[in-house]
Amino acid sequence: MKKVICIIISIGLMGVGFVGCNKKTETPHSIMAEIYVSSLGDDNNNGTKDSPFLTIEKAQSEVRKINQDMNGDIIVYLDDGTYVLDDTLVFDERDSATNDFDIIYTAADGAKPVISGGSEIGGFTLFDEETNIYSAKVEDGFTFRQLYVNGEKAVRARSNTDYSTRILGASRFGAYGNLIPENLNYDGEDALVPADYGEIYINANEFGEFKNLEKVELHVLTAWIENILRIKSAQTVDNQVVIRIQDNENKLIFNRMHPNIDGYSYKSTHDFVYYLENAYELIDTDNEWYLDESTNTLYFKAPSGLDMNSAAVIAPRLETLVSVNTNDNSKINNLTFDGITFEYSTWNYPSENGLVELQAGMYANYCIFGTNDCGALRPAAGIYVANTHNFTMKNCTVQNMGAAGIDLNYGTYNSLIQDNTVQNISGNGIMIGKFVVDENTDFHVAYNPENEDEICTNDKIVNNYVHHIGTDYEGSVAIGAGYPKNILIANNEVAYAPYTGISVGFGWTSDDNAMSGNRILNNHIHHTSQILCDAGGIYTLSKQPNSEMIGNYIHDITTPAWADYDTCGIYMDEQTGGYTVKNNVLENAPIIWRNQNGKNNYKEKSIYIDANRIGKIQKIIDNAGVRDDFDISQYE
Repeated sequence: MKKVICIIISIGLMGVGFVGCNKKTETPHSIMAEIYVSSLGDDNNNGTKDSPFLTIEKAQSEVRKINQDMNGDIIVYLDDGTYVLDDTLVFDERDSATNDFDIIYTAADGAKPVISGGSEIGGFTLFDEETNIYSAKVEDGFTFRQLYVNGEKAVRARSNTDYSTRILGASRFGAYGNLIPENLNYDGEDALVPADYGEIYINANEFGEFKNLEKVELHVLTAWIENILRIKSAQTVDNQVVIRIQDNENKLIFNRMHPNIDGYSYKSTHDFVYYLENAYELIDTDNEWYLDESTNTLYFKAPSGLDMNSAAVIAPRLETLVSVNTNDNSKINNLTFDGITFEYSTWNYPSENGLVELQAGMYANYCIFGTNDCGALRPAAGIYVANTHNFTMKNCTVQNMGAAGIDLNYGTYNSLIQDNTVQNISGNGIMIGKFVVDENTDFHVAYNPENEDEICTNDKIVNNYVHHIGTDYEGSVAIGAGYPKNILIANNEVAYAPYTGISVGFGWTSDDNAMSGNRILNNHIHHTSQILCDAGGIYTLSKQPNSEMIGNYIHDITTPAWADYDTCGIYMDEQTGGYTVKNNVLENAPIIWRNQNGKNNYKEKSIYIDANRIGKIQKIIDNAGVRDDFDISQYE
């Protein structure tokens, strides 16, 4: 059989055109000051190359003394070494450049500096010789959901890793019967399933006895989301276990109408896959670990031959490594990070509250059964950025983060995220823009603020390699944008994601919103939707006038075997409008336009073409993804 790929020749939705990026000048600046930092330095030094400071915080304090009236760039050089942070490195209005010059934190010539939020754990002793499980004490109150051994992520003890085990079913009303309580028979804010109702059922032979049952997590995957449900009680009845979950997440998941854990299915099965996590009794494979918080003891099953007291065992301690934001209504101007590795952050919210995901990494703080309203919260991020003008992050590596990697949260203008590697991220790789009005407003309501200054505008995410994200939170996306304006997402390679590759838009609404002029161009997207479904290599929502989706190469996008929804190469979901879509190549990626588009939209048939006979296709493929010769001026 001939190899067939699909090229989308043209799809026009509500017009064409875009607004330029207003790129700031690349003319080299004079240098006002150079400050040096070394892991062998001393904060009592004077910060010169021959007498460097020890800490980034000391260099930052020196920058703040001289940046009020700049006559050239201020450059902070970081030498080789790992700079372990005790607290989040905070940049605020005091760190803003002036007079259109730049403040640059960069690797010294030939150096590879690392900024770390992790702590090393030592003092291991052999706990169980038969299974080769070691133990070590950690300090009181030190909790974490990730562990890294010799740079590789270990597996938090769990029941299976192949997503093959299914629940038997679930009930919103459990032992109270199948009759819907009277207050749920209408659409109202008091139409709520009581917190003590819901039940989930699994096979008895898939469960066991757990010493710390209330710390065990039941992870249930429903369509496009993951639910992390801390167990409250478990009762064996005949051949099944009846599980009740703790109140916080119980009132969320059983009040969320869609996707329905208790029976709704697009396909013929609704027996969602699950796994159990976080119990000593689940350790049965090399490189699995468990933290017993009641005794402050870490357990790790070591592979044969690994000397645990020579191994580098790192647990993340900080939730955010770097925060860039103001304490007033100003902007932080012209701040750059260049050539730095950022690694090891944590996020303990799911351990303390459970987690009911909504979409694209957002998670619920309330759900109303009667109205299908949900409030949305945003996960933490290793690099947090807000209220900036001309923020730049380039040639950096962001890795081993416990939630999101990079978050341009709100109020960013003309940011440049270029030539970075974002990898091994527990949640979303890169996030940008607000996804909801606020946490108390239903997430279906369009975000369209009166103050346009808080919209992420003219930002550029270009020529980055974003891969192996969502390693803990399966509903995550590699690049996720809420309601951006004039965003450019171009020439990125996006790979190995459990859900969607690039997601732009939120709200499922045709109402006016903050978005317009968005461009998704020449990206190379592959091996996404590896675990969840109802996903796309590229996924869009809601009205986005004057937007474009052109020249993307999307391949190896498949629907997981368990899934109750399909998966698409390009998925323009509910009320998507305003896009011109053309010259995208799809290979081994189902092209299913299962959406509800906005008014006056139209689409043409996709054309299937023998790749060996159409030279245009190869040109599109060759131009997609990360390029050594990338030049952003092509998009100006």
